[in-house]
Amino acid sequence: MSLNPQNWYIRYSDDAGEHPVADPAEGAWSIEFPTYDETLGEVGHLNYVETSFAPGSQLPQEVSITYEVRSKSPRFLLFGDKLPATFRLMFEQKNDNMFSADGRWWTQIVYSLGSADNQVYVFKVPLTPDKWSNVYGMYGSQDPARFNAALKNVGFFGLTFGGQDFAGHGVALSSGSAKFILINYDVE
Repeated sequence: MSLNPQNWYIRYSDDAGEHPVADPAEGAWSIEFPTYDETLGEVGHLNYVETSFAPGSQLPQEVSITYEVRSKSPRFLLFGDKLPATFRLMFEQKNDNMFSADGRWWTQIVYSLGSADNQVYVFKVPLTPDKWSNVYGMYGSQDPARFNAALKNVGFFGLTFGGQDFAGHGVALSSGSAKFILINYDVE
């Protein structure tokens, strides 16, 4: 899995750039959370950050991420969702149309932004049906064949920012500062 920020894409976001920024002093790369303030004409949000994945001869077994959210008095905003703001790991099938129930899958391990920032964390999530849910919230364990079919056709791994109900609908700042720092992301 490449950690080169040019191989990671910021998608469905506004005022967040096309790629993360190389940040060798802190980790592999970082992204400053954009500001949403209509009165100042600053309207931004961060939604998806993904990189392509070429599966080997065996299905991936685990996703791990090492990261830090560095913040100072952040006040996060959400779009059509309820606080707290979060981020989750995800994977997306090749040729996903953004409507298919099984096109994207999210881990149920969730980090609440602003809750315990300014320290390094490591998440390790097995790629098993009981740990992931699809676009409509159905756990893979409810229909393991659907989960496994998606896992066999992975095109992207990454993370999304959202709230409690909608994992990728976007996060912005109304005040304070916050930066997501990726130190490592691995699929084994």
